[in-house]
Formats: sequence, structure tokens, C-alpha cells
Amino acid sequence: MKKLIAALFTAALMAAGLVVATGGTASADCTPTNYAGCVATRTKVDSPGVVVQGQKAQICVTVNARGSNLEPSGRVVVKVTRNAGGYFFKKSKPYNGSEVCVKTSRLQKRGGYNIDAAFKAPNNSVFINSFGSGGFDVVS
Repeated sequence: MKKLIAALFTAALMAAGLVVATGGTASADCTPTNYAGCVATRTKVDSPGVVVQGQKAQICVTVNARGSNLEPSGRVVVKVTRNAGGYFFKKSKPYNGSEVCVKTSRLQKRGGYNIDAAFKAPNNSVFINSFGSGGFDVVS
């Protein structure tokens, strides 16, 4: 009988020790979920510094994965607005790892223009959305 009680006591201690020693479930510790959205991206906007009045501006966007050799894929949305108001341009294009370029409509008003480019990764992608900006001036 003593051997049975000793064996039960030992089994209880071993089980308690194993329960204490085990941790939680494994995770990649990435946001927003455990596995999607782990690779940070950087969106770079390349635009001319000056555009002649009545001409179109060509704006190019590249997206790089930070600390990784992966090529991001998703969509790039380019928005161009005039600082003083009166002009708005928006274009969305698919992005598959190479530079994406868009041309605005003809720019008739002089002044400063602001460019906002957003990279939007598809749902359940390993890439995180990112934003970039730039600007140019329209002169006569």
C-alpha cells in the first residue's frame, strides 16, 4: 500500500511540474495577426520637382520590403491634390514588385501639389500596408 501511495504522489508531482513548465501556444508575435502582416514595407514616391503649366506629371511609386528580399504584391493608390484646392486626381494600380507609374491629367493651375501614395496589401498577406508622399510645383 505504501508503494501505491508513493507512486500516486510522485505522479501528481510530475504532472504538476509538467503543467507549470509548459508555456502558451506558439506565435510569430506579429501584428495585426499571428502570421499575416509580418513584413514591413516602405513606399517611395518619385516625381518631378517642377511641371510646366498645361503638362502632365508622371509619378512613379516603388514598394520595398524592409529587412527582407521578398517582393511585395498588392495595390498602389496614388492621390494628387493642389495645396490651394481646386484639383484632385486619384488612380489605383496593381503592384507586383516593379515600379508603377501614373500620369496626371493636364495641370492648368500654378502652385504646389501634394502626392500621397499608399500600398495596400491583400487580406492575409505577410506584408504590412505603408504610405509615402512627395510633391511638385506647377510653373508657367
